[in-house]
This record gives sequence, structure tokens and C-alpha cells, in this order.
Amino acid sequence: MNSAMIRNPQTPPSPRLSIAGFSLVELMVAVAIIAILAVIAVPAFQDMIVQSRLSAQANDLVSAIQAARGEAIKRNLRVDFCRTSSATSTDCAGAGSWEFWIARINTTATVLRRGSINPELRLSSTFNQGRITFLPDGTSTITAGSDTLTACSPTGSGNTTRVITVGIAGRTSVTKTTGSCS
Repeated sequence: MNSAMIRNPQTPPSPRLSIAGFSLVELMVAVAIIAILAVIAVPAFQDMIVQSRLSAQANDLVSAIQAARGEAIKRNLRVDFCRTSSATSTDCAGAGSWEFWIARINTTATVLRRGSINPELRLSSTFNQGRITFLPDGTSTITAGSDTLTACSPTGSGNTTRVITVGIAGRTSVTKTTGSCS
């Protein structure tokens, strides 16, 4: 046997060896380290949430715009993608803020798809009267090269804006940009 493992039976065990747990100093150091890590992580986590909201909203809008174009081709009809004044409206609202949107058949006002904008984001567009119309051949009624739909967040830092560009041929793209959200 190892001589270090043999102890004298008359020597009482050391009090230091029989105590298990953490000292107050060790506990305070651990709490301080956790607090420092939390201070560093929280802003990054908040930015991640903002980025996720923007990406989800942009993807939802691109999907709706592409679906409107696809329906125009499939049905051989004009289909509008536009803002509306309420969650149940079937009419396009020419003025106002983007809170709700619909994709609808232009001539019958039959709603094909509807959605809403995340209330923590702001949306603006260069669409004429808040509307883009797709023709039966898949092209749009845009008169210039392209129109844009911009989603932005007033909170967060970094790339807090997504610009959705819709071209005359109906092609959509999303660009991440920085800037103020007004």
C-alpha cells in the first residue's frame, strides 16, 4: 500500500477534507463571470431577434408577391398585390401605412392570400397607390425599372433593413441594407 494512504489512527481527519461545497468567494466569482457574459450576450441576442423578424417578414412578402405572379399566369388574369386597411378587407387601400396586405384577382376582388406586417417592423413602398398588378403573362404594371418594398426595424443595430425589389418582369430580390428606419 502507498504510505500516503495510510494514516495514523490517532490523528483526527482534517476538517478541510470533510467539508464539501463552494466557498463564498468561489460563488461570487462564478456569479460575476455569469453577469459579465450576460452583459455581452444580451445585445447580440436582441440583434439576432431583430434580424430573424426582418428575414421572416421579407421572406413572407417575397413568397406572397411570387404567389400573386404565379396566380396571374395560372389563371390568365390580372392579380394585385396590395396593402389593405384591415385584416378582413378585400379592397386595396391606396393610402396609409402597410399593416395588412392581400393578393387578389383584379377584376373580381377575390382574395387569394392575405397577411399582416409584424407590428415591431415598419414597411414602406414605392408601389403606385400601394399596389403592384401582375398581368397574365407574368409581367407587372411597373412603369419604371423596378419598385421596392422596404421593411425595417427601429430597434437593433447593423443590417436593420430589407429592401424587396420587384422588376417589370416580376422578378423579386431581397437586399440587406443599413440605415435609419423612419
